[in-house]
Amino acid sequence: MFSEVIDWILSRRASLGADLRTLDNYISGFITQNGELKRISSLMIGKGKRIRSILYFTLWNNTYRISEELKFKTIAILEIMHYASILHDDVIDGSKMRRGEASFVSSHGAQASILLGDFMLIRAVVEFVRLHSQGDIVQRLFFRECSSTAYGALLEQGLHAGSSLSQYVRCAALKTGAFFKLSCFLGSYLSTGDFVYSRKMAIIGLCVGIIFQVQNDIDCYSHERFEDSEDYLMGRITFPIVILRDYFGFDMQKLLDRRQGSYDDIRSAISSEEFRNAARLAMRRYLNVAEKLIRIDEAGFSNQSHQTKPTRW
Repeated sequence: MFSEVIDWILSRRASLGADLRTLDNYISGFITQNGELKRISSLMIGKGKRIRSILYFTLWNNTYRISEELKFKTIAILEIMHYASILHDDVIDGSKMRRGEASFVSSHGAQASILLGDFMLIRAVVEFVRLHSQGDIVQRLFFRECSSTAYGALLEQGLHAGSSLSQYVRCAALKTGAFFKLSCFLGSYLSTGDFVYSRKMAIIGLCVGIIFQVQNDIDCYSHERFEDSEDYLMGRITFPIVILRDYFGFDMQKLLDRRQGSYDDIRSAISSEEFRNAARLAMRRYLNVAEKLIRIDEAGFSNQSHQTKPTRW
């Protein structure tokens, strides 16, 4: 449904293979330096879609001669912080599986997951500040987007049956979009020094993050047995639920009613062309911006002008 943008990003994995392998080496180094993390190394190294990293490397333009350490450690820190947030999410959701194997919380318990996630976040922040000790703009934006991610996770817990589409999108923008935004900004800014250009890339990254979250929510309900999914079992208000309520007239009681008849009605509605059209209509603003990434790529990232002109973020 929104897979064009996501598929385009994932299609770049092969061409960025060397960068992604080097990234894994830096993440491995971080784990080695922090021995407590060895328990989750199998869940971090070479796992996940790495969409944030792909965006970062795609937008990297060697206008500036940046050291390899700065280039790779920066995005490694973001990936480590992302996994720390996953440890916390799995506690909240009671997730049994993560990336094809038993989740950390299911094998080590909630207390260990929370404490290890906290440890990873603190160590990552300390390393980022050390790495960018002279970068006032970079540090300021880094801390702002970290705050946005935490705030988005908090707001998500407050979504309820009457929550609007705009409230859902706000949560997605903060919780998921913030690190997409930061990845695009850092990949652009650290390699070009062009604040204006990097700010535009950040806005595109934010919209890609929102679209990614929406597609992830839809995929959950597209599964053959969505009634066993964590989203449905926990009664979470996600994108498909809001669309079925607002565009198809489903009442919330029926949407969250765990009976076979309700499952069939929901499955039929979500697989319909009408649902796809309604979803694209609801998200057209964000999808149009996200798709600019593909058009910029077709024009050639290396052909973009980079005029350093500081402006307000």
